[in-house]
Amino acid sequence: MSILDSGVFTYELATDTLTIIESMGVKQISVFNGTAVVGTVLGTKKLGALSSAALNLGEGDSFTVKAIDASVIKNLTIDAPAGCTLKIVAQ
Repeated sequence: MSILDSGVFTYELATDTLTIIESMGVKQISVFNGTAVVGTVLGTKKLGALSSAALNLGEGDSFTVKAIDASVIKNLTIDAPAGCTLKIVAQ
């Protein structure tokens, strides 16, 4: 199945939070910050004793994550604080 066969979600997240959960069926997501205000992405998976920590997305930074094979992204929080706009593309 190609990316165009399954539809594409596009959105500009401004001063808001978007939480991706398993039931949304998202297989891949990209986030781009074109503003000077830092946004964040946060997963929930643990690797051994290490917990996930928020990643800062500064101006011009991007983030992409893709599920493997038939799986989907289970939990990812994207936060755009006041003054920040994050461009999101998901499939």
